Amino acid sequence: MQARNFLTELSAGLVTSLLSLAYCFSYGALIFAGPLQPFLSEGIAAALITAAVVGTLIALTSGFRVSIAGPDSNTAALLAAMMAALAPALAGRPATEALALAFAALALATFISGATTYLIGWRRLGRLVRFVPYPVLAGFLAASGWLMVLGAVRMASGVSPSFATLAEIAQPGPALALAITVCWAGLLWVVAARFKHFMILPIASIGATVATVLVFQWLGFSSEEIQNSGWFFEASAPHHVTLPMLQAEFWKADWGVLLARSGDMAAIAVMTVLSILLNSTGVEQAARTDIDLDRELRVQGIANIASGLLGGFVGYISVSRTLMARGAGGTGRIAGVVVGLVALASLAGGPGLISEFPRFVLSGLLLQIGGSLLWNWGMASRRRLPPLEWLLVPLVVIATASLGILVGFLLGILGGCVIFAFNVSRVDIVERDFGGDEQPSSLMRSSEEMALLGAHGGAVRVLQLGSFIFFGSAYRLQERIVNLVAAHRPRMVILDFSAVTGIDSSAGSGFAKIRDALHSQGIQHSIVGLSAGVRRVMADADRLLPHHANLDEALEHGENLILAGLGLKPSQHRPLLDWFTDALGRADHAHDLIDALVPADYVDERYLCRQGDPTDTLLFVESGRVSVIIERQGSAAIRQRVFGANTMMGEMGFFLEAPRTASLRIDQDAVVWALDRPSYRRLSEKRPELVAALLTYTVRVQSERLAYATRQIAALRR
Repeated sequence: MQARNFLTELSAGLVTSLLSLAYCFSYGALIFAGPLQPFLSEGIAAALITAAVVGTLIALTSGFRVSIAGPDSNTAALLAAMMAALAPALAGRPATEALALAFAALALATFISGATTYLIGWRRLGRLVRFVPYPVLAGFLAASGWLMVLGAVRMASGVSPSFATLAEIAQPGPALALAITVCWAGLLWVVAARFKHFMILPIASIGATVATVLVFQWLGFSSEEIQNSGWFFEASAPHHVTLPMLQAEFWKADWGVLLARSGDMAAIAVMTVLSILLNSTGVEQAARTDIDLDRELRVQGIANIASGLLGGFVGYISVSRTLMARGAGGTGRIAGVVVGLVALASLAGGPGLISEFPRFVLSGLLLQIGGSLLWNWGMASRRRLPPLEWLLVPLVVIATASLGILVGFLLGILGGCVIFAFNVSRVDIVERDFGGDEQPSSLMRSSEEMALLGAHGGAVRVLQLGSFIFFGSAYRLQERIVNLVAAHRPRMVILDFSAVTGIDSSAGSGFAKIRDALHSQGIQHSIVGLSAGVRRVMADADRLLPHHANLDEALEHGENLILAGLGLKPSQHRPLLDWFTDALGRADHAHDLIDALVPADYVDERYLCRQGDPTDTLLFVESGRVSVIIERQGSAAIRQRVFGANTMMGEMGFFLEAPRTASLRIDQDAVVWALDRPSYRRLSEKRPELVAALLTYTVRVQSERLAYATRQIAALRR
């Protein structure tokens, strides 16, 4: 069984190696184009070293048991762009000096990318890269596709594409080569879309190469004439592969020239990190497994450092090659190691093998890959993004093409921040808007006061805010309050910050304007629920509005304002006789009920009763306040509501003969009277009409409280 598994892994690795070698030839030719064309064999060797070093190390250490790594399109396009930008510095230099400078640029870019990747993983910052806006990432990948398209055109025609060279590209020779390349890329696109088998690209490339040679032979060309026709790469296998760092010319390279390309190298490092995270996530989803992405960054960072030191360039895990190995039966690390070893073995003849391929085969493959990136991330992303966000994608592509990779990326980030601020400023930060008639304070008042508050409680307006408040959202809030004042003419406006996560310092000016606008209208205002951070921003800006400890306290203050405006003092209470006369409808009923009452007993210094005690009395608060406290084992007690003057308590437990559902605590000096069960029974026997009136009053009180609760529920469900 082990032998069979080994053979399966070996087979999967060999099959995947065909695609890996095709990519190595393509990306090596892409990077070593233009002035570096004479060193194409060395470029292919560098790509093979990348596949060997990165592929083997990642296969052995990755969190994925099947992990195929090597050069990839995203960074290969950026490396090619960097090398193209070095063309003026390479021109006119001796061959050995130009090659040394090229390898110095590759080594430095690869080392920076590897070190950056490792440091991000070491500091466990991999997740922060995910905060790069999706449109910026899409634009960056589309820009990579565009750079690959330009590289494919340069490879096929031998001319660096630009407005200045359009006439040169339009000459018969380059134009014909480019036309054949475009047709071949289109054919690859159609075939790859129709047939999903992993061997399609290698077989198509080999088939096109054989067909081209046969056509030339049919036309009567000799082997030497075919090779010198200009349709094939001109490269020969190097006599021996050596490490660039062991060559004296490498250390004599003009390192000062490379400083001008530091922006390109930074962009390559960013793309390396993003590509590793994206590819790892893609493999993670396909394999239905979870890995430590920060560890993956460290592993692949070390592999890239090794690749740069040994003469390769940037490489990392590949989704397509990894899935190909899995589809071919690979289940362990052997398949990835085999791919790396095949790349290593190919160094013996692989660099020279590139001369056997027609230019249009590899340039068409690059054009197909770059075109796919440009279409999928540049155009097809329009269906996945809002119009405003999608505009970032062509912005990044155009900026990259005209101003460079780093500028394009930074402009994308800046544009993403502007769009984010614009979108957030349009979000309505008011989560709920209700009046005091819909959600009263927890203070239970007399029936008269509750009736007045039910009719006039809307004069207190509460705006519950949420999210993060920017200057734009603060301005929208200011407009909303202006409209609210015009529509409702409230006596008080309460701003509840309980759900606000933060506030921009510039947004504080908006609240200063809100304060001034309300003050000019004679409307009281208050803020509640300030976190320490929000309070500090508001206070530092000297824009802190009057505030209360919590929303309930602010609501109670607003209710007192309403009652005071209607001629009632908040602390005012009515004597028992007046209260009971109105409640029961007759003065004699009130006298008889008062005669049956006794002062309420205390279970200790502050409590009338404790949660769970038997409910053997009906309680009447003549003055002061009594809080209803819900006690929870192992947790802090909660004040559910407060009963004020001229209110009745405990009626549900009394008539249901159920235990107390909460504790009753005296919060202010209170006068509380009790009607015990024996006294109630005597009244039922001797004064049934009094008891009937008392029950009617109880039902009315419960109905009023239920009406308040119903309005509150309706407000919560809006």
